[in-house]
Amino acid sequence: MTAGSITGGSVTVVGGGIIGLCSAFHLAEAGLRVTVVERGTVGGGASRGNAGEICPDLVAPLPAPGVIGPALRGLPRPDSALYVRPGLDVELARFLLRFARNTTRRRHAAGTRALAALARDTFTLFDELAAAGADGDADASGFLFAHASPESARAALREHRALGAPVDGGLLQGADLAAAEPALGPAARAGYVIREQRSIDPSLFVDRLAATVRARGVEIVEGARVTAVTEDGTRVRVRTVVGDLDADHAVIAAGIWSRELCRQLGVGIGVVAGKGYSFSVGADALPRRVVHLGDARVVFTPMGKRLRVAGTMEFGSGAEEFHARRVAAIVAAARGYLPDADWAGRQDEWVGARVMTPDGLPLIGPVPGRHRILLASGHNMLGLMLAPATGRLVAGLVTGTADPVVAAPLAPGRLARRVRPR
Repeated sequence: MTAGSITGGSVTVVGGGIIGLCSAFHLAEAGLRVTVVERGTVGGGASRGNAGEICPDLVAPLPAPGVIGPALRGLPRPDSALYVRPGLDVELARFLLRFARNTTRRRHAAGTRALAALARDTFTLFDELAAAGADGDADASGFLFAHASPESARAALREHRALGAPVDGGLLQGADLAAAEPALGPAARAGYVIREQRSIDPSLFVDRLAATVRARGVEIVEGARVTAVTEDGTRVRVRTVVGDLDADHAVIAAGIWSRELCRQLGVGIGVVAGKGYSFSVGADALPRRVVHLGDARVVFTPMGKRLRVAGTMEFGSGAEEFHARRVAAIVAAARGYLPDADWAGRQDEWVGARVMTPDGLPLIGPVPGRHRILLASGHNMLGLMLAPATGRLVAGLVTGTADPVVAAPLAPGRLARRVRPR
């Protein structure tokens, strides 16, 4: 999309989560007048409770060769890392079918290239945000991947080396693994370290980012649930429960609620909510860095004096519906890797709806048939990491300066279909 010269124009961003705030930052940096409207409070949805990972060297789409078999075997178990709640859901069935079609090697390779192009300047973009005041207290100790067997670790290590990830040495076992991470328990039998990757406290980052964009003149209106976004060809109107806003452009960055706003425009975007859970625990000795439990599909992230534990993927229930059984499943999977943790003293139990696309790529670009309404959603499990790059791309699309090589594979039209407006 080329909008022409609109420096000094106006943009309304729908959604005050991490994607919306990063979009607001870059739009304001481009000289536009920006208003953010948020249905609840800033940083709602999936922005605060995630594992805080910034790992551009590891990006790859979730639909991958070989992923279907293990996922299907785990579906009947409510304690599995991937769980689909029973019930008839036509949208979810359509999503899972399209997901399966994207697990070919060719499509996975193309998706990996597209994500890598978007994530290319991630560390620099986070450094620029930190310099501007949005500092998430980054830790750059790298990630340790721990597995229940040497065979599993070797297979994962081969995949990461194929991505070109900066692996630090080779496979670790026994005393070498214990030296790399003394806090790990007996369930961890092999692993490896990938250096240079970072982690941040996402809640702290969101708060500082909101303060930073406000300092740049961005107005943030909380408690302003959006009921519709319309375009008349020359202007956009965002209707909210507290009043309407007119602007030159609008950006829909409302997480899973973006789906309904697009449907009102007659466009189905093909996404579903894949809920993730997290909580925090104390331990006598916290891990030194982020630890991925490769077989358990759980992530440990040290945050201050406590450890954030995040994991699971749940389909088929309300976006904000919390199920305690999913937390219990994470505990069961992770306990043997960190036996000294206070698993009974869990705090900050949280659920967030990640917006999942069937090809594993975000949706960034004009809503089909609407030149002044952009969509920035569908980041799957990479929303925090890809937020600054998404904000830069959104600003480039509005001002006509976006890199077409980065933008083209992410255009919403690739997944969109016409639907009856609600």
